[in-house]
Amino acid sequence: MRLLACLFLVAACLCPPLAAGGSFARAPLEDVGIPFWCDWGYDSDERCYRDDTARLPVGGVDDKVWRGAVRFSLDVLPGGARVTGARLGLYFDGACVAPRRKVGPCAKVEYTVDAHAVLSPSWTKEREVDFDPVATGSTTVSTTDVRWSSWDLTGLVSDWATGVAPNRGVLLKLAEEEEDFGVSGPYFPSASFGTAALRPRLVVSYIVPTTGLSP
Repeated sequence: MRLLACLFLVAACLCPPLAAGGSFARAPLEDVGIPFWCDWGYDSDERCYRDDTARLPVGGVDDKVWRGAVRFSLDVLPGGARVTGARLGLYFDGACVAPRRKVGPCAKVEYTVDAHAVLSPSWTKEREVDFDPVATGSTTVSTTDVRWSSWDLTGLVSDWATGVAPNRGVLLKLAEEEEDFGVSGPYFPSASFGTAALRPRLVVSYIVPTTGLSP
């Protein structure tokens, strides 16, 4: 019996800490389409509006380039947890952006959509928010394929969780070589889209180190 007890104590000292895992999915705290490259002239209020409708625009129209901003809360992440995976999901249902917040035809068969960390502390104090020029994730959206599009944001979300970077959201834009006036782009369902199952989502997986042994 003493030998068994000693072996148990040795195992307790040598074995690494166990980890409990979990995952969760979050709906956005906020999302909005932001116009870039817009001529802020005398009729800017009419032309350079933000798109806070049921869709999130990404792409160029006749007088502006749309970029979509989306932000999620990590308040359900347990204290001390380490993020092991994070994926942003947006549903593409075949709709592309057109002038005046309308749904129009897609100009291309495929679009490369990059995700960038937003740097501006507030989305409302600036007409065009600042963002990290280096994309944190990228994916290809095929306009002939109605499905979920996904971006791997594990590194960025991990930085949010550990406090390395502030959680100011993500900006979605066409890749640098594709973005231009008139090229259109995906018009994703937003956080206020009528079908809740098609709204944006962030799926996070994590582990929480523990110090005890399993029973």
